[in-house]
Amino acid sequence: MKALFGGSKKKKDKKDTGPKEPVPTLGETSSNLGSRASVLEGKIKKCNEELKPVLEQLKKASKSTKKGVQGRALNIIKRRKMYEKQLGVLQNQQFNVDQVAFTSESIQGNINMFAAMKEATEVQKVQMEKINYNDLEDMYDNMADMMADQEEINDMMARDFGVDELDEDEMLEELNELDEELAMAEMEGDISGGMGMAAEKNKKEEEDVLNDIMN
Repeated sequence: MKALFGGSKKKKDKKDTGPKEPVPTLGETSSNLGSRASVLEGKIKKCNEELKPVLEQLKKASKSTKKGVQGRALNIIKRRKMYEKQLGVLQNQQFNVDQVAFTSESIQGNINMFAAMKEATEVQKVQMEKINYNDLEDMYDNMADMMADQEEINDMMARDFGVDELDEDEMLEELNELDEELAMAEMEGDISGGMGMAAEKNKKEEEDVLNDIMN
């Protein structure tokens, strides 16, 4: 009805076109949560320090003062419980943020690794295209032929010229004869050596007798 009779229309909300604050990173968020957790840990430590003397007083308190001391102790314990609860929440939040950060880093690491592997594969593909498999096969065939030719040349260069084939039995017989000749020569040398030593001894004795006579 208002539209028909020229009723007022609702004004559209204007969009906020002002500068937006930068969104904190996951690392900054985790660091902020860690700082807040450290503050709570300090408060919990302070509660424990305050509670210690109160408990000592509670042990020594009389019936009339015991209730007041208990009240102080309970207040400190309540504050500590509150801080411990808040600390647990912050630690869980920080753990979740760190998990997201780790996942993000893993994803980025996989992206970088994929890009590096892709680039390396493209480079290897280009390099492999430079190799002609027919030329490679021909090269190995030529190398094998050259090695065979070289081996044949070595055999030819090692041949003996002007030497007839020798009979192995004849060579063994000749070797035995040489052994017998060497044995006979050694025996003769021993005999002649013994005779020479005897003659030398007799000569020495004669010289000693002549020296005695002259003296």
